Amino acid sequence: MQNLLLVTLCVTSLLAFSQNDLNTSTTIPWSNNLNLEWPNFKAKPNLNVVAFAQTTYKIEIFPNEVQVDENNTIKNYQSLHVNALFYSDESWVYKESDFLLKYEQLHFDIAGLFALKINEEFKTLIDQNEANFDTYYTIYKRLWKDCLDTQKQYDSETNHGQNIEENQIWIDQISKEIKSHLD
Repeated sequence: MQNLLLVTLCVTSLLAFSQNDLNTSTTIPWSNNLNLEWPNFKAKPNLNVVAFAQTTYKIEIFPNEVQVDENNTIKNYQSLHVNALFYSDESWVYKESDFLLKYEQLHFDIAGLFALKINEEFKTLIDQNEANFDTYYTIYKRLWKDCLDTQKQYDSETNHGQNIEENQIWIDQISKEIKSHLD
């Protein structure tokens, strides 16, 4: 039986391009009622980036170590799930404001939304007794790409949060989508 680290799928797809070892970071799992606070942003500001803050997150697959046999079948596939994690030691703030915190929170909430979507698709596969590694990986890759595209669209349509009215539209839209996936 061959051991594969499924978590490497996530680590290579980080939104923030940090060279630090993320396994040593303090993580905060996403939940619908979690509100980030500025003390959660513990990294030193990167003055080479034109921004007042940066949120570092990933959507991680659990359990971290998954066994896959020679037929590409995942052992114990029934336990597969994901969570969006905020990395405190990789996230930073240069200039704090309430509005900026809402903007950074929505970046994390978008990651949380896509974690919910991945979990829904994983659950469907689990209910169908699907154990093929590539099937899960394909779903993860597709929804991770959708997450990144949504993050870029959010930045573009809100001018990186500067358009207050458009930012509120996004907050309302993502909150509504999250609620629909939680019901």
